Amino acid sequence: MISGVSRRYGDGDVVFKQGEFAGQMYVVRRGKVRIFRAHEGKETTLAALGPGEFFGEMSVIEGKPRSATAQAVGETELEVIEADELRRVAGDDIVWQMLKRMSSRIRETDEALEQLSVQDTIRREHLSNLPIRRNPYL
Repeated sequence: MISGVSRRYGDGDVVFKQGEFAGQMYVVRRGKVRIFRAHEGKETTLAALGPGEFFGEMSVIEGKPRSATAQAVGETELEVIEADELRRVAGDDIVWQMLKRMSSRIRETDEALEQLSVQDTIRREHLSNLPIRRNPYL
């Protein structure tokens, strides 16, 4: 069984920031957490997580910086699980390697989704700035 320490967050509190290195993952026990990426001043929400859901595992598994920011929505209680504990319950090396590969795929997908979202926003802004030409004879 996996276990960690309980920590409470208020509405809007940042659990961790995109780009930070860390050695913990989290399980939502109460409340909600918004996961989002920021790029060139624009935010893209990747997920809204509730009780029983987990996050922050990718950075722990891959040993890479956080790929997104996590922020509490309302009063939130999280269980903090240290990297060593996660590795202990993963057990076998092949399981750990599978987790690393799956995490890498998710990171790549998140980055692609962010790029699509940014491109879509740019297209919408461009279209909204185009002059509308109407035929006065219709």
